[in-house]
Amino acid sequence: MNLKSITYRRAAETFRITQPDHWRRISAADVLAVDKCGKKFLNQLRLYLAHRGINLRGDNPPSYWLDTLDRPSGDNNQVIGVCPFTVVIDTNETFPFPFDSILDREGNPVSVPVVRRPLYTAGLADYTINGMECDIQLERKGDDLPSSLTERRENFEDEIRRLSEMCEFAAVIVEHPWRYFLENQHDHGASGKSISRTVIAWQIAYPQVHWWFCESRYQAEQVAFRLMERFFWMKMRSERDGD
Repeated sequence: MNLKSITYRRAAETFRITQPDHWRRISAADVLAVDKCGKKFLNQLRLYLAHRGINLRGDNPPSYWLDTLDRPSGDNNQVIGVCPFTVVIDTNETFPFPFDSILDREGNPVSVPVVRRPLYTAGLADYTINGMECDIQLERKGDDLPSSLTERRENFEDEIRRLSEMCEFAAVIVEHPWRYFLENQHDHGASGKSISRTVIAWQIAYPQVHWWFCESRYQAEQVAFRLMERFFWMKMRSERDGD
């Protein structure tokens, strides 16, 4: 990191940075908002700070940036796929998304840090962002959706109601397309008609919970990550703008 570069001096002057530790109060969104401070500069700054045990506000810890950005080639100017947040997965998820096939806009593989926590003990869903657990929640459903709407209907509706009331954004991400559930060939006594009517009714009753019916597990994983990614950056920019 060239501390005498025009770009670094512009950013440092903008935020009145006089020592590295001052960067703790600045978010990645703040940095990107500075003229000519792009993704390459942001990653250089992240690595510079990580070597000093410092991370930007809301960013992943220094260890993540050292593992992700400090490549053996020594080419720290290379723009690579990174994830600024950590995904939290409920310990009750028996077949969680691995998030190992995420790409950035340039097609670079993204290293997504993941931790497991018992989210269910607080009445939360399956996936969220570390530090934003009460702001965004994603519930994953697959073949178990019919049973959730019959055998577990009361508990499942309580969860949907809770997420709608508590979160800024919540979603149920289903690993099958809508047409899959319209067929009258489901166990647990759930017909396609009852499933569709319940989902429609709950979307009206609990508008903060959005439903995504995906073509495959792969697409469901991609949707889950992109929702978290977009929400993270929205929050960072909102804090930057003081909203």
